[in-house]
Formats: sequence, structure tokens, C-alpha cells
Amino acid sequence: MQSMKKMDFHCKKGCFITFEGMEGCGKSTQIRQLAEKLRSLGHEVEVSRSPGGTPVAEKIRTLLKVRTPEDDLTPEAELLLFGACHAQMTRHLILPILEKGGILLSDRFFDSTTAYQGYARGLDLEMVLRINRFACGELEPDVTLVLDIDPELGIERSRKRAALEDDRFDSEKMKFHHDVRNAFLDLAKKNPHRFRVIDAAQAPEQVHNQIMEALHDTLANLR
Repeated sequence: MQSMKKMDFHCKKGCFITFEGMEGCGKSTQIRQLAEKLRSLGHEVEVSRSPGGTPVAEKIRTLLKVRTPEDDLTPEAELLLFGACHAQMTRHLILPILEKGGILLSDRFFDSTTAYQGYARGLDLEMVLRINRFACGELEPDVTLVLDIDPELGIERSRKRAALEDDRFDSEKMKFHHDVRNAFLDLAKKNPHRFRVIDAAQAPEQVHNQIMEALHDTLANLR
């Protein structure tokens, strides 16, 4: 098992970029713009999301996202389901794309698990990190872009596009969303080699320009 893990990462040739941030920060818009830009430059680009991205992971997504008051998930169950989702994504989606030399853009990955289940839900952070590492086989994104926005503005943006009451995370109290935002900023501070914080309160084109600047060195190495 250990040798297989090493072989997987030895074959990694592409680039894995994740987008993180609270609801309403504009991840979907920015991922779409970045994908279009990178394709115009001749790169092979795939887009995915967490939870999701594979048939099994999409089924897990439904369990995680839809609130069922009669039998709601515990924080521990959330953590383990996200671990199962990321295990599937890593082996059946992410590594095959990277081994072919492609670029994968993902709307969230395990840093959201750390922020939501660790920081905001209050689970033991070391346990969360261990489960993340186990599920992903030590895989890390090459770059993680945190689209930072004030939680009140983010939730207001989310409300304009969808009802929030049935989403298990969007419908949380405002303190929860502040905890999530602070978690991402703390993770960025602790991992400056991988994280880039983007001011997502600006106009979409300005946010896109920040993202291109933040990715300049990474993309230059792919040419």
C-alpha cells in the first residue's frame, strides 16, 4: 500500500488548484472565468467540486448538503463522510487528471473540512487533519485560493440566488459563518506556501485579476 501511494505522487505532472471561502464569495464565477482563461492559453482544464466529482462522491454530497431535521448528521458523521468523499475524489478523479498533466480546479477540498468541521464545529483539529491526510493519501493542492468576504455580505449574496433553509451549512447562524471565515484566514496564515487570500468583495473582474496575479508563478512553471 505504501509503495502504491509513493508511485501515485511520483507520477503527478499537472496542477491542482482549489478555491475556498464561505458561501456567496463567488467561487463558481471565478472558477468558470479561470477555466476559460487557462483553456484560451492552451491548457487542459477540468473543473470539479467537493463534496462531489465522482458518482459515489455526488451521492455523499446529497447526504451532507441537505438538512434532514428528523435525522440530522452529527459533526463526527460529517467529518467521516467528507473523508469518504475525498478518498474517492483523490483516487478516481484528481490523480488521474494530474498524471495526464492536466489542471484541476476544485470548488473546495479538505481545507473546507478543516474549517467547517474542525474550527466551526469544534471537533479535535488533530483528528480532522489525520482523517484528511488518510483520505487524500498525503495529496495537497498546489495552490489554494481563499476568496475572502464579510459573512453578512456573503450570505446576502447567497440568499439572492437560492433558498438557504434546506442547506445544512448555509442555514447556520451567523457566528458559524464568522468562525468559518476566521478559520480560512488562520489556515492561510499558517500555510503561506500554499494559500493566497483574495479580496472577494470587489467586482468579479477585479477578483479575477487578483487570482491571475496570485497564480502567475505557478502558471509560468507549467509552460
